[in-house]
Amino acid sequence: MLAVLLALGMHSQDLPLSGSVAIGIVYAGTGWLFAAVGAVAAQLTASAGTARGIAIGVLGGAYVLRAAGDTSAHTDGPLAWLSYLSPIGWAQRIHPYAQNRWWLAVVLLAVTVLLVGVAVSLAVRRDVGSGILADRLGPADGTLGSPLGLAWRLHRGLLAAWTVGFALLGLLFGGVAEGVGDMMRDDPSIQEMFQRMGGAAGLIDSFLAGVMTLVGLIASAYAVQATLRMRVEESSGRVEPVLATATSRWQWAASHLVFSLLGPAVALLAAGVAEGLAYGAAIGDVGGQLPRLIGAALAQLPAVWVLAAIAVAIFGFFPQASMASWAGPTVCILIGLVSAGVSTADWILDISPFTHLPSLPGGSVSAGPFLVLLAIAILVGVAGLVGLRRRDLPA
Repeated sequence: MLAVLLALGMHSQDLPLSGSVAIGIVYAGTGWLFAAVGAVAAQLTASAGTARGIAIGVLGGAYVLRAAGDTSAHTDGPLAWLSYLSPIGWAQRIHPYAQNRWWLAVVLLAVTVLLVGVAVSLAVRRDVGSGILADRLGPADGTLGSPLGLAWRLHRGLLAAWTVGFALLGLLFGGVAEGVGDMMRDDPSIQEMFQRMGGAAGLIDSFLAGVMTLVGLIASAYAVQATLRMRVEESSGRVEPVLATATSRWQWAASHLVFSLLGPAVALLAAGVAEGLAYGAAIGDVGGQLPRLIGAALAQLPAVWVLAAIAVAIFGFFPQASMASWAGPTVCILIGLVSAGVSTADWILDISPFTHLPSLPGGSVSAGPFLVLLAIAILVGVAGLVGLRRRDLPA
């Protein structure tokens, strides 16, 4: 539907029909392919959360490959070929209104059909209710002595995966930052886009600040995923034996929220350290850049925590609608992407907590926005915990 409306809307502006159809195919083809990726991931594991993590990991890898390849191509680097390994890169190279490379649309469709075939083949080979990848057995009796120990067991794989991913993102963006500065100076449209995302305090600082906003938005997805682990435990019936002990609902929820709140902090720290080391090494100033970029990364936390708190509130009061928690990161990402390209009304920008944060590195810092966002996160989160305390389990 999005592709059809986009094609019709573009053609209604007196743009060529062929290019309008091509730009619709860019979006539809990419969506189809990653839906097929999700279908394959769903056959690999019995856990929806793990399957979601696999699919998101593939999507993130495709984005990183495309970003690294395109950035290298703009700066005459040796890694331009990486874009050709990414389905997102294939879709973008259709080049609507220019070359209209239809054969790339055929490639997207062919890979989609192949992945759907793989998913169907795996589905008929696995047991109902299980996945191709066998579940690991739990720890021996007596090795989990607290709710926090159990939460660590459940969250540690997710924490490790996100932390490694953020470190790789930091290395990528830090490594290309110096070359991006030259590219931005030569292309006013790119310069304006990053200044919208990250402020106007120097071209490279604008790029780094825009990158940190993007990293913060991704961290909010991790925060929501970690928070929704509570809903997985509740709906599967595993929380009831835990609460049948001396463990209270507050203790159980707090053990998971440790990872909802501190997990993104660890991941953002990894991104800041990696980006500071990569960019600092490139310009010979590791000691100066490392603390700046660590601070810029951690400055995203108040906004991340607001979205985590909203997820807690939805889970506390409307558990069956917990998946609506993903609307928070989605809306913020859309606002960030749209406002980077076009002028956007202030009231729309104000919806996203990330737009209230200072543009770091390079921008001015005041305590006000941080304190307000932290207060909102605390109030909304506590309200959600009160709702959890008062409602039936499971619900």
